[in-house]
Amino acid sequence: MVAPGAASLANFLAAPQPAVRGFLFYGSDALQIAARADALSHVLLKKLGPDAELVRLHDTDLAADPDRVIVELTTHSLFGGTRIVWLTSLPAKAQAIVQDAVARPIDGAFLIAQAPDMKKSHKLAQSFEAAPYLAAIACYGEDHDSVTAAIRQQVVEAGYEIDGEAAALVASRCDFSALLARSETGKLITYAGEDRRITAAQVEDCLNDQQTAGLSDIVDAALDGDGRKAIQAFERYMAAEANVSPVFVVLASSLLRLYALRAAVDAGASPMQAIKDLRPPVFYKQQDALAGQLRKWTIPALAARLDDLNVALRDTRLKPALAEDIAARFLLTVAKEARAASRR
Repeated sequence: MVAPGAASLANFLAAPQPAVRGFLFYGSDALQIAARADALSHVLLKKLGPDAELVRLHDTDLAADPDRVIVELTTHSLFGGTRIVWLTSLPAKAQAIVQDAVARPIDGAFLIAQAPDMKKSHKLAQSFEAAPYLAAIACYGEDHDSVTAAIRQQVVEAGYEIDGEAAALVASRCDFSALLARSETGKLITYAGEDRRITAAQVEDCLNDQQTAGLSDIVDAALDGDGRKAIQAFERYMAAEANVSPVFVVLASSLLRLYALRAAVDAGASPMQAIKDLRPPVFYKQQDALAGQLRKWTIPALAARLDDLNVALRDTRLKPALAEDIAARFLLTVAKEARAASRR
């Protein structure tokens, strides 16, 4: 039985058991699933060496040809190394094929499968949990300790050290999203250069220069009602990153923060008092801008946009080739709502 718990998961993903060749990431948190699958793919590539081959199969690939899972797992790598087959989303049409593929030990390859919204009781999840050569990893949302532990692990794997305060600061700045924290930690490692120990001061300098100038510009423009500015910032970001997931992470976090603030204000608090009571605290230079956004949004409008965000996230999984267009349309929807509110 291979189903690591929360306490041992970081160590398990950093050094998977040699006998385990198939990994299923399932549960309700699609962003956590994506972050953990991405982290594992890097671990396996490093472990297997330069001849390893990574094959990504998306939802559309598997829906069109479910048997590709079997083909990719049994085809020898062109470079003579070990093949890693990564299913970035697992449609219902392909589940029976995967079930058959893992009915016996996987020989000469690794399988990583992402299954958003799959429950623990699902037959496939139970198969991955029961077999000694498979692992089932449940993903139901981030907790502060696991995100901080993942940051420290990533830094150590790169040959660096990080202060406890610095690791906690990275997690906080990334709103405890593992996917965003992994991306920002990679930038931080590059920024540190020859300084092998990363400090809180370096985190402040690096993330203020990079994250705020990119993701926050996109989200703030949308929440302020400036659709044109939001799209311009989004296009600049995509030209460099080509990954919409961090945009959704920051936007979701910002909408949830506004929801909590709006609820506090509706209960009688002043906007600035509600903002100052937030934890982690809001940087003082951002408080006035946040108060301006708060005046534009109501609880029903925020709830509607959060529901729309979940739909947009699902659509990006189902249609990865259209992910950038889906994200752009959603940003424009948010901006339109904020602009309309400012006219009332």
